[in-house]
Amino acid sequence: MKQGWVYLFPLLLFVLLFLGSGIWLNDFYAISSVFWIFLVLIVTFLFFDGSFQEKFDTFLEGVSDRNILLMCVIFVLSGVFTSLCKANGSIDYLTYLLLDIIAPQYIFVTVFLLSCSLSFALGTSVGTIVALAPIVFQMGLNNPEALVILGGSLLGGSMFGDNLSLISDTTIAATQTMHVSMKDKLKANAIIALIAAGITCVVLLTFSVEYTHSTIKPEQTSIWLLVPYVLVVVLALLGIHVVKVLILCSILAFEIVFWQLSDFTTATQTVFVGMQSMFEIVILSLCIGGLAQMISKAGGIQYIIDILQKWIGNRPKRAPIVIATLVSAINFTVANNTISLLISGPIAHNISEFYHLNKPRVTSLLDIFSCIVQGLIPYGAQVLILINLFEKKISYTDLIAHSYYIWLLFGVTIISLFISYRKPVSN
Repeated sequence: MKQGWVYLFPLLLFVLLFLGSGIWLNDFYAISSVFWIFLVLIVTFLFFDGSFQEKFDTFLEGVSDRNILLMCVIFVLSGVFTSLCKANGSIDYLTYLLLDIIAPQYIFVTVFLLSCSLSFALGTSVGTIVALAPIVFQMGLNNPEALVILGGSLLGGSMFGDNLSLISDTTIAATQTMHVSMKDKLKANAIIALIAAGITCVVLLTFSVEYTHSTIKPEQTSIWLLVPYVLVVVLALLGIHVVKVLILCSILAFEIVFWQLSDFTTATQTVFVGMQSMFEIVILSLCIGGLAQMISKAGGIQYIIDILQKWIGNRPKRAPIVIATLVSAINFTVANNTISLLISGPIAHNISEFYHLNKPRVTSLLDIFSCIVQGLIPYGAQVLILINLFEKKISYTDLIAHSYYIWLLFGVTIISLFISYRKPVSN
């Protein structure tokens, strides 16, 4: 039986291949991540102990994980919704209105606040990116310098809601595994997120003077074109599940396309084009889910956990840092913040119980660091889908460099960690 650290090799290989090829070619997406994950899976099946059937069954367990499948469903529905809104002119018209109403110096902060609001309402960063990226892309299409700031603003704002929303999968996973109420977690989390968001707004206002835009009126200008996007926000605020929201809004968008074209065949082709646009990210998510399950079952994840627990020893002041490192390492491994919370949450709960830590604060710490890592890794769903919807007009490094909210959230959290966690507080 191999030692636990050996089973981390497939993940390290994937990261090295993905990052290495991206750095070498100066383009992280010149070679599809799906190609690298397939290669790594072949190595994993050859390298891991057990029969092929046992390993394949474990892989299928990871692929069929509820969180993985839910995420893939959201990807597909989001792709359909975006494709239909492109076809019926909703995106062009909404972009025109925003650019016509909003003064250039406020465009960046507006995009950030809009994505913060929508992600908080929807409870999903991916859904927010898919809904807004086509609009934001049109805003900065003729201004490359502005485009990267717009992309960073959208990415940061989407992670704001992913971390803070009461209906977010990450919030649910963190509070359930830590046995903490959402209300208490929100109180502990909100002040950190809002401080980071406030500073981000100030930073974005200093850059806004560099933005210029053109307000060419689109061909389609009916007020009905805004209904699908307005409905997304309204239904989300009513607490409707994101899948229901996307289905209902996609149906409405389809009806608009059909009404415009009076061609059922063309309208259905638009739906299929939207599904196809999400092929790469869906396949990657399924494969990473399967790979993560194989690594976990082999002992790779437990090995990481055991090492981190040893770091605490009899020094409870280390516990918050170890917990943050734990969820970050696992998120880096599985590239899914919800799964990383489901894995690290029970361990963090036991550590909190043993050292009498403040559980709402620990829960907040878990959720924050999972979202920070998820928003920064180049093979994460959020970055992949945003760059894809931006038609690869921006690079990964430029996008991350301008994701001010994520970096500020990290900084504010670190400061908060040393201030609030120096002395563990009993519940």
